[in-house]
Amino acid sequence: MLNKRNGFIILLMAVMFNTSCKKDFTTVGNNLIEKPLFKGKLYQDALVRIYDQRVDKVLSSKLNSIRDAGSNLPVVSLGFYNDNKFGILTAGVVTDIMPDAVNFNKPFGNNLKMLGAKLIIPYFSHTKTENDETVYVLDSIFGEHEFELKIYEQTYLLTTYDPDTGLEERRHFYSDFDISPHIGPMIADTVDFNVSNEPYITYQRNEDGTFKLNGDGDKIVKDSLEPHMIIKLDTTYFKQKIFAHSGESILSNKEEFKDYFRGIFLLPVSRDGAGLLMQLDFSKAKIIVQYTEEVTDDNNTPNDTSDDTVKTVYKELKMNLGSTVVNLYDNALSGYAQTALGSSDLINGDAEVVLKGEAGSEAVIQLFDEQQLRELRQKDWLINHAELYFYVNETASDDMLSMPQRLLLYDYDKQKNIIDLTGAPESIPDNDYKEYNGKLDTDEDGHKFYKFGITRHIRNIIEKDSTNDKLGLRVIYNIPVPLKVNGLFKDPDAYSPKGVILYGNQTATDLKPVLKIHYTDPQ
Repeated sequence: MLNKRNGFIILLMAVMFNTSCKKDFTTVGNNLIEKPLFKGKLYQDALVRIYDQRVDKVLSSKLNSIRDAGSNLPVVSLGFYNDNKFGILTAGVVTDIMPDAVNFNKPFGNNLKMLGAKLIIPYFSHTKTENDETVYVLDSIFGEHEFELKIYEQTYLLTTYDPDTGLEERRHFYSDFDISPHIGPMIADTVDFNVSNEPYITYQRNEDGTFKLNGDGDKIVKDSLEPHMIIKLDTTYFKQKIFAHSGESILSNKEEFKDYFRGIFLLPVSRDGAGLLMQLDFSKAKIIVQYTEEVTDDNNTPNDTSDDTVKTVYKELKMNLGSTVVNLYDNALSGYAQTALGSSDLINGDAEVVLKGEAGSEAVIQLFDEQQLRELRQKDWLINHAELYFYVNETASDDMLSMPQRLLLYDYDKQKNIIDLTGAPESIPDNDYKEYNGKLDTDEDGHKFYKFGITRHIRNIIEKDSTNDKLGLRVIYNIPVPLKVNGLFKDPDAYSPKGVILYGNQTATDLKPVLKIHYTDPQ
């Protein structure tokens, strides 16, 4: 009995002690919550002055080499981008040609017969299932109108190294490169060019070049590939340009060939400003010339010509394009865009800002005025987060084909990425630039905007007294890291044709650009 009573007393004391501890813990917690040492605050009165200006040219060359891999354009534009608000962009292409050594290492045979010549470039595409069938869907195609595509021989030597530097540095070409003095004969004129999502089919051939047929008399398929742009070329031109020089050194030495046949120029010709724009990967572009020739078969008795026979053999001569590619842009800006860019206020900023890719226009931004910056630097704030917002003028932009899904904010004065894109990897979560962002978004009121996380940049300016550089804003397809390659500014808008109109700091609306600084004041 005594043991049971003692056990009950011990249990009761344990419960009372536990309840007392819980009460004390709760009281301490409440005191901490009710009396915080620091309060998070928001500052959004900083001056954000913004104006737009023309971009005369952009770096638009593609060099297929390991050394220049970081500076390559990922795609090449060809055709027209017609926008009622911005005007018409015309994109042409100049590219060199390199022979396939396997096809150029011996003289051609007798009695050559040209069967065809074609330029083939694969489209970017993906597949989907439609009515239980797999079909191709073309990517990176803007517009839907036919246009005329002319192809010329071009006579300018696209050198790999720059002669102005004693051939010590790589040669770079810009979008305003003038090819007009170097245009040779026309080798193709496709009057009604349009894209097709049909697969690229090749067929099996017999030794003499005729097609192999099945029991029903149909051609036998050799390959079914993704959709390609296929342009028929002038066979007479290639017979004179290449086959007439059978056995000469220009067909056995790549450097001599490159100097002899310097490349081609693709020129789109619009119909009343209509057309479409394609973005292509020229590293996979080829010219294929199909022909037959007569060859002698010695029946494995080279010393006995009595049993020699002559037969017709089908062959293909292949040439690769795209060792060096130059994209040429001609932006015929609309009256609206010309007026907007011609009236930019560099001192006070603009009411609206016009941004256009592919050598169109850009914006320049100045954060803070001198007095604001002086006062902010005197405060003892701990900056937790900083975001810069730009709002889309949807009234002015409603007739555009589409808006860019991302913009690039960078250091305009130093022509490089801001620190929020060049900091330690942990400052860029998952390498997806989630904090930096820059993507098109919509707020709870339905307003479209672009937001940039620039916490490290603002901390440097206010807390570390770094130089308050001007910022640049451009249309972007993907964020280039780094923005500058081997000391050369890599233009971020060199392969994005889209445009957008933003509200500036002089707008009469409430959608001015705004810098939001979230900070903690320890005082």
